Amino acid sequence: MPALPDSRQHLATLDAIQLMLRDLHTRHDEIRHRAAFRGCTKELLDVQQELVNYLLAKKGALMGQQNPESQSNPSYTAFL
Repeated sequence: MPALPDSRQHLATLDAIQLMLRDLHTRHDEIRHRAAFRGCTKELLDVQQELVNYLLAKKGALMGQQNPESQSNPSYTAFL
């Protein structure tokens, strides 16, 4: 059964991606306050959106979706 470790790794990676997506969609007031103080709120949101897009694409690839970009990916700012 050599496929078992790969399968576990595959599921662990999907779980990790899902947890990271949840974290990115969680409101972190301390970080948002720091970004506002430093004047980089827009840049923070841009980076968060890039990370969400990357993780959704990676998740789609792991799940065998042909064209993960064609999914309707909500904007990160929709979760603020």
